[in-house]
Amino acid sequence: MSARNFIAAGTAALGLALSLAAGNTVAANHPPVVDPAAKPNIVADYTIYIGGFMAAEGSINATLEEGTYLVQSNLGVSGMPARFYNAQWDMTSEGSLTDEKLRPARFAFRSDEKGKIKEREITYDAAGVPTPVFDPPENDVANILPFERRDALDPVSALLLPVVSTGNPCNRRIPVFDGKRRYDLHLDYEQDSQITTRGNGYSGDAVVCTVRVMPRTGMKQGSFTTMLQQRDNTRIWLAALDGEDIYIPVRIQVRTPIGAAVMDVVRLHHETQPKDGKIETAMK
Repeated sequence: MSARNFIAAGTAALGLALSLAAGNTVAANHPPVVDPAAKPNIVADYTIYIGGFMAAEGSINATLEEGTYLVQSNLGVSGMPARFYNAQWDMTSEGSLTDEKLRPARFAFRSDEKGKIKEREITYDAAGVPTPVFDPPENDVANILPFERRDALDPVSALLLPVVSTGNPCNRRIPVFDGKRRYDLHLDYEQDSQITTRGNGYSGDAVVCTVRVMPRTGMKQGSFTTMLQQRDNTRIWLAALDGEDIYIPVRIQVRTPIGAAVMDVVRLHHETQPKDGKIETAMK
């Protein structure tokens, strides 16, 4: 089982983790102001195992502040694959969160694979059309027309799933544009469940959704892509944050050609937004 195969499956699991969550989305007219020095009120560490072997680990830090959000995520190769392949991926997204709608404004991606660095930035205009810029420039990017990109989420904004108190985080279609590919995620409700993730990172109630990835433009058709289109090959466990109408993924399980890829939250810290000047802390 090669390191590159590990990474391909792990990246797919991470991509789903950061894309499987969004209610209604509208692009922001201007970048919201989020203090980069503000203390994150959602901190999650996670691991990705593939075929029973650790392949990657990372963290997600989210700052929710007065109707704005800033989400920062990193992923690095670990375990056995790290002996042969050194890579790190960093992603940042910011936008506003009002009236139970996500309004992404900017997405940034940086990869460092064996010292080869690539960067990508996506900005949104007032019409909700995201535009990517690559450094260094890339020539093999599919020509995805503006109407196809309009109102599509970046992969990190999708981490936050606002729903009304009586809403269902499943049973929805999520349009995603990562700068190179345009695809839809179809979530269908399967069941309510109790779950304990690896290392007791999270233990409690969760909603289980099945997921299908439906390619639109830019995704190469292969055996793994075909597997992702099948309903029973991908599942996500979504947990509601205490005191919030927001769900986050605590486990994602993806069937791949080299075995099951499982992303588990191994540590979760959440401080609810103060309503009376006092900060409430929830540790799970």
